[in-house]
Amino acid sequence: MMIDPIISTAAALALSVIFASAASHKLRHPGWFRRQVQEYELVPGLTVPLVATALPLAELTIAVGLLWSISRPYAAALAFILIAAYTLAIAINLARGRKDIDCGCSGPAMRQPLQPALFARNLLLVVMALCALLPMLDRSLSLHDSFVMIAAGTVLILLYTATDLWLANRPLLLKMSGEK
Repeated sequence: MMIDPIISTAAALALSVIFASAASHKLRHPGWFRRQVQEYELVPGLTVPLVATALPLAELTIAVGLLWSISRPYAAALAFILIAAYTLAIAINLARGRKDIDCGCSGPAMRQPLQPALFARNLLLVVMALCALLPMLDRSLSLHDSFVMIAAGTVLILLYTATDLWLANRPLLLKMSGEK
């Protein structure tokens, strides 16, 4: 199966921005992120600093790798694996009944408790990774195509951001509405 270069590039651009942003808040606040890794209770205590250093570096590598067509398939495959690992970590902690820990998705400025709705957000990321991973049709691109790629990538980023903000504020919105 081959995919149109507009779809692949828009997905790769959006994922690149999302992974760069994720890496940025982890690298700017290493102590906070180390606590996040430790809170998940999925890696032995001695390896927490190593994992907390490796994850944002992997995210940054993915973000850069998605920008070039030659490295895009590898970066998209790594993005898919990392998103799956993050989703598994969330699922394990939800199964343990640990809904009160911060997912670490939005940085230290916006606490986001673990919730099943995060799976829907991660599904969007998985679809984007798959779109970036699939081989592209070989066709020439016009200036209009370039505009559409950038616009579509921007829409994907905005959709992800809106979903992330809604998920972060959902507990407060439910509380305010009297539903929870």
